[in-house]
Amino acid sequence: MSRKRKIFTFISAFGIGLASYTNCTAAEVLDNTSLRNTGDIINPSTTSNTSQVAAVAKEMKPFPQQVNYSGIIKPNHVSQESLNTSVKNYYNNWKNKYLKNDLSSLPGGYYVKGEITGNADGFKPLGTSEGQGYGMIITVLMAGYDSNAQTIYNGLFKTARAFKSSENPNLMGWVVADSKKAQGHFDSATDGDLDIAYSLLLAHKQWGSNGTINYLKEAQNMITKGIKASNVTQNNSLNLGDWGSKSTFDTRPSDWMMSHLRAFYEFTGDKTWLNVIDNLYNTYSQFTNKYSPTTGLISDFVVKNPPQPAPKDFLDESKHTDAYYYNASRVPLRIVMDYAMYGEKRSKVISDKVATWIKNKTKGNPSKIVDGYELNGTNIGDYPTAVFVSPFIAAGTTNSNNQAWVNNGWDWMKNKKESYFSDSYNLLTMLFITGNWWKPTPDEKNIQNPTKSEIQSEYKE
Repeated sequence: MSRKRKIFTFISAFGIGLASYTNCTAAEVLDNTSLRNTGDIINPSTTSNTSQVAAVAKEMKPFPQQVNYSGIIKPNHVSQESLNTSVKNYYNNWKNKYLKNDLSSLPGGYYVKGEITGNADGFKPLGTSEGQGYGMIITVLMAGYDSNAQTIYNGLFKTARAFKSSENPNLMGWVVADSKKAQGHFDSATDGDLDIAYSLLLAHKQWGSNGTINYLKEAQNMITKGIKASNVTQNNSLNLGDWGSKSTFDTRPSDWMMSHLRAFYEFTGDKTWLNVIDNLYNTYSQFTNKYSPTTGLISDFVVKNPPQPAPKDFLDESKHTDAYYYNASRVPLRIVMDYAMYGEKRSKVISDKVATWIKNKTKGNPSKIVDGYELNGTNIGDYPTAVFVSPFIAAGTTNSNNQAWVNNGWDWMKNKKESYFSDSYNLLTMLFITGNWWKPTPDEKNIQNPTKSEIQSEYKE
């Protein structure tokens, strides 16, 4: 196939979300000032009744895990039980609305349905690798509450494998369509593969790897033979898909999933991932120091070296590819999780700056957030959609001074239901904020754990 770098659009009743195919055990204690002990503090009450205990007996980390990460605040105006109930209710709606297993061309294959437009080479597109990644993470984290989670997860993985990329078969093609001819027809999108590979690590810790699917082996193959081979560039960055050059500086910050990359290191022992993390933090710092020193915002796409915003209409994506728009809106969640799970101080510096700016911009009212900003903070959009609001709330969890912000944000996001794109990302953020997105940690045997110097170089705040 020709590599058509076209967009597909997720449409809600109130806004438009853009995405593109260009588009628990404790952590190791480190005795230094940059990293802190990030042991997961689990509330011992992880099941609510005896019937649930029976339903989740095979899960090793059944929902709710309700982790309390050191240095991270949760909404404190409601109980943990109330937080968990809101997640369950939101999941029920998300599952009923978007999770499908009606592919006649792939019986037993599950996918996450998203209404998309764009060039799908004559196929009727039903979903994407991006949605597949979201769905696989959500499903494995909800295991225990959803007694059918492993069946669903395995069905999602079946689809991901069947719709392998035309460029690298260890990755997923970006389109799901109900046709055998679509399987192996499309090339990849980096974000979907990062989430899929990471979800396999979660699945290994949730169900073990001795069953039908060896989750750990599949994850390690995808990480090394897929993502490292095709998406890690010569300059230790991430390209946009396996169709991209290995020498490019073109990258999409919403793919900078720092805690994913750190987990890839922990489960493979490959220091490449630490080099990528360091480079991406350096790129973020260089970019924001020059283009957004007050806001800390980053553009949908970043190009060249030194880094700069992509031009408008980059790859025909949108007229706001040089601004904080529907791709970059996802970045704050991906960044803050590195502080929550691994104590990365660079993550906290970024999160604190972004949260301080948006709180001041909106006078502490999350409903005043809009769907798009210039890098200097000037409004582009006019509508508060969850894929913008929720990540900004997540950024605020690194500082107790933001307690009212987090509380108000939670009340807003728990009831916000729109489109596949916003709802999926909202649910992921809710799982994080409630402590129900736990950190996958490798078995000590035969797995190299990071040292202080390997995880983080000195960072000057």
